[in-house]
Amino acid sequence: MGSLTITSSAIAVTASVALANPFATSVISYDAGTNAAAGYTNASTALGSAERFTGEGIFPGGVTPFNPAWGTDELVSIGSGGQLTLGFDTAITNSASNAYGIDFIVYSNAGFLDTSWTDADPDNDGTGVVGSNPFIFGAGGAATIQVSNDGTNWITATTTVLDLFPTLGYSDYSVPTPGSIGTIETDFTQAMDPSLMLGDFANLSFEEIIALYNGSGGGIGIDIASTGLESASFVRFLNESGEAFEIDAVAVVPTPGTLMLLSLGSLAASRRRRA
Repeated sequence: MGSLTITSSAIAVTASVALANPFATSVISYDAGTNAAAGYTNASTALGSAERFTGEGIFPGGVTPFNPAWGTDELVSIGSGGQLTLGFDTAITNSASNAYGIDFIVYSNAGFLDTSWTDADPDNDGTGVVGSNPFIFGAGGAATIQVSNDGTNWITATTTVLDLFPTLGYSDYSVPTPGSIGTIETDFTQAMDPSLMLGDFANLSFEEIIALYNGSGGGIGIDIASTGLESASFVRFLNESGEAFEIDAVAVVPTPGTLMLLSLGSLAASRRRRA
């Protein structure tokens, strides 16, 4: 049987990739605009990972598509005429090999309305049912999302409402408003299928929604192919609408090549341990 040889330089590269941060690491600039939500104007809350558990010290609960993040230390609001510009240590790469062509993912505070509270069955109240006409609350106005590779020249990738897909923090939750932290974290860098529409969630139970997410943490997937850029290290959110919207986090989708390096690194470490 042949042997696999991994050089020290490859291991070093793998180690650096493994330590890479897929989330925004710096606030370049922020303007709250004219009607940002009161108390939600700390731009640094958009840095780092999306929330998995919200409301600590007040009304704690796991973040699910029915229970979005809502703390003032978890979200930043961008009102009309405002903007938020974020920088990344890990570059956003335009890759057709990424799942669904998605290059980065935006997390907001949108959530599904739980119609189990208003349906005819009193025994299922609070179980998480989107109903026959799914409704998403908290999305706010449309965000114009721009990217740049130098922080100076900006190109619009898309203008979209930050609605689908509401954040899911853990995939082992059994109730839509859990009071404790889960044990199986979802992947905030795993894109959802953008062909899914709001109507595809009609009448789904909470259990069926988790199954549909298939390990993903949700979020709004963005493809930068239309910008003509091969990569970008900055993302800007402009609010040109009449209604504020909120940002929780932004995550870079790793390219398949990066994932291969991570796998090789794990294999190398395993072989060293057995030696």
